[in-house]
Amino acid sequence: MVALKLLQQCRISPPPSTVPRPPLPLTFFDIPWLNVNPVDRLFFYRFPHSTAEFLESHLPNLKSSLSLTLSSFYPLAGTIRRSSPDDNRFELCYCEGDSVSLTVCEFENINFEEFSGYHRRPFGKLLLLVPSLHKSDEAQPVFAVQITLFPNKGLCLAVTTHHAACDGFSSIHFLKSWAAAAGRSAPPPPPSLHRSSIPDPRSLYSKLAHIVLQQSLPHHPHPLSPTLAAATFTLPSQKIQNLKLKLHSRFHISTFVISLAHSWTCLLKSKENDDDPHRVAHLFFSVDWRNRMRPPPPANYFGNLLGCPCFVEAKVGDIVEEKDGFLRACEAIGRAIEGIGDDVYEGMEGVIGKVMKILPHRPLSIAGSPKLRVYECNFGWGRPEKVEVASIGGMGAFSMAESRDDGGGVEIGVVLPEDEIARFGIHFNRFLSKCEENIISC
Repeated sequence: MVALKLLQQCRISPPPSTVPRPPLPLTFFDIPWLNVNPVDRLFFYRFPHSTAEFLESHLPNLKSSLSLTLSSFYPLAGTIRRSSPDDNRFELCYCEGDSVSLTVCEFENINFEEFSGYHRRPFGKLLLLVPSLHKSDEAQPVFAVQITLFPNKGLCLAVTTHHAACDGFSSIHFLKSWAAAAGRSAPPPPPSLHRSSIPDPRSLYSKLAHIVLQQSLPHHPHPLSPTLAAATFTLPSQKIQNLKLKLHSRFHISTFVISLAHSWTCLLKSKENDDDPHRVAHLFFSVDWRNRMRPPPPANYFGNLLGCPCFVEAKVGDIVEEKDGFLRACEAIGRAIEGIGDDVYEGMEGVIGKVMKILPHRPLSIAGSPKLRVYECNFGWGRPEKVEVASIGGMGAFSMAESRDDGGGVEIGVVLPEDEIARFGIHFNRFLSKCEENIISC
């Protein structure tokens, strides 16, 4: 049993201010995430110092810089609540004195690399690093932090964020701003909190809120099964570029499509008990509308701009076929992206019903994006050694991020039972070997 020692627990508020901070109403982009599990990200850093040095020299700076950053990102210190008891309108509300939970823990005599590496690791151990986010129907907190020390080796800075408060782009914008304040480097531009930049001409908010409050998405608590393991696989940039050149004239092709297609095929091949080649496999992912909306929202808009998921389906037998499976997966995903269109309002009509319809078919989904640039979060200890998304466990999802050490490469994070993750790795590496031998069918 791994013992985790609690060192300190405190709450961090923005600096006291007399400036009014009006509640931010949730938009139709936010409301579908209201009952979805929070997003858990783990940032591992080399930290060759003692626990005493961290507590005396580093923690005070982290606290003060967090407080200062929350002055611009104050909704993260607040809660999600109903605008009034009698309606279905929700808002992000900050009241003077609201705060973020900050927990500091320590592992003694535990190998830092056992947690922070790319290799296969028990998923239950990673969950020890995740901060808890108190659940409430009246006023739901939206953000929490836990720092876990591995004395003289490293530390893990983990954050939990309620998805209805903001998407990955806004969350990482906050973390980079906090990191800049802690490391005394130039900060990114401040966030835009103007919700008026998200019009709702079709009253999508009311339609979506009615469905969300009547039928919430199934809740998946963090599984603690000892058979679950986490691992990260890297798709090298050179192989991605070679595949782009081969496929560019056929359909929409990108780093995202190639990474997603490869991960999908490997995942389906790793399921030994899935012996029905005629079963339809489903995949869906949220579409980022930052550059698709007209007029576009502010570049540093804080909130959610992920909407109307892109739905992909294909027969299992077509995807796992050894010769052309990868190509068929790329084509199915590329064609689906081509069909997204440019009308977010039309796409969001009935979106929750579409998601609910395919959930029984065990669809695969994606958390994160290489565009988030998570390895740029430098708090003064250098770039992270490793970044994990722990909330994918048991959710039928995998994570995607830019490669730490290979510009243009992609990291794929998975959480699967031990036997499946071993088979996933075999198929992943076999694909890379086929790329090396230039025998991928395109």
